Amino acid sequence: MESMNWQTDIKHGDSLPPINWTALFDYALKLRGNQRMEVLSTRSCHIPPSYHMGGVHLVRVLEFEDGMKWVARIPLGQCTSDTKKRLLHEVHILSLLRERTEIPVPKVFGYETNGNIIGRAFMIMELIPGSTAMDAFGGWEVRNGEIPARFKSAFCRSIAEIQIAMSEIRFPKIGMIMRHAGGSYDVDSIPGIGGPFETAAEYFAAWSNTVKFPMRDINIRSRLPSHWHDEVPASIGGFPDKIKEALHILSVKNEGPFPLFHPDFRHSNVIIDGDYNILSVIDWEHAGTVPWGVVDFPLFLGVVPSPMDLPTNYDAEGNPVGEETRKIRRERNDYVQSVRDFEERGSDNSLSTILASPYIQNIATALRLYENGKLGLYCKLFDEL
Repeated sequence: MESMNWQTDIKHGDSLPPINWTALFDYALKLRGNQRMEVLSTRSCHIPPSYHMGGVHLVRVLEFEDGMKWVARIPLGQCTSDTKKRLLHEVHILSLLRERTEIPVPKVFGYETNGNIIGRAFMIMELIPGSTAMDAFGGWEVRNGEIPARFKSAFCRSIAEIQIAMSEIRFPKIGMIMRHAGGSYDVDSIPGIGGPFETAAEYFAAWSNTVKFPMRDINIRSRLPSHWHDEVPASIGGFPDKIKEALHILSVKNEGPFPLFHPDFRHSNVIIDGDYNILSVIDWEHAGTVPWGVVDFPLFLGVVPSPMDLPTNYDAEGNPVGEETRKIRRERNDYVQSVRDFEERGSDNSLSTILASPYIQNIATALRLYENGKLGLYCKLFDEL
């Protein structure tokens, strides 16, 4: 099967940042030579014209004459203190996962957190020879993002096993993972929020004080029927204060240890083979330890919490009228059961308990949707209190 969705017109990619490809070539050549303890000739490395554009990254293949293939992963944005920290945290979290779990993740061979060498920060890691679960079997154009039915059950069970392994990595504080020079791991602050935090309540308070809904009121109203012009913007604007008012309820397991969580755990960040077996989980730059009340389902099992959704999407008994939402709810129940099955092998039941709680999941999902700019009646979530 094809590896990723590679493009071949890099010389005409107007949206690409200015990269010093010669400097990247020299860096990779030296890195590979150090591995082999020899000086490699310039003929030993080749950078094909193909490239892959993710959401915020550019990926290029590095080919060596001995058959080894690496990838260079380059953030598209300018280097800032936050982007530097996130790249370093991703390097450290990948190291942690390889040391302490069986979760398949890429091996990192080298990285730079500033743009002094090629014009951007970058990371060089092993090439995983597969396709993302989103791109496979025709991708979005053929399947509209849906996982093929014949693979979905087994795929979800594998994802559940990975999420349990993730949640079993726990630290006494909430924040981003950092590795000390001696090899031990610790928790660092979260870019844009602060910390590290010793309690869930501290985290939620900081989130409420720093979060910004990524849309102005005038733009919100332009996307709504006139009868929602007052209630929806007011509900969006009041959500952070509602979170602060409910800290005593939201702070499930207020004190640590806190679990590791991948907030972008979707099938576009899972690389698979031709039989939909998982080869690697990628894009860990936003991962870290979080309150249990932030942990939610993999994003391909995501649904809008019913209290904040449009009432017309539900019948008189509160059941969703859309078949797609009903199907995902059934799949979420199956996923929780898979988590419970794996927990019986020796893990505690923390993850399944959190995932099985409708109220906790509503809040966890709402926090994510708010950051992403999803319109909704957020304050309705607190009517259940």
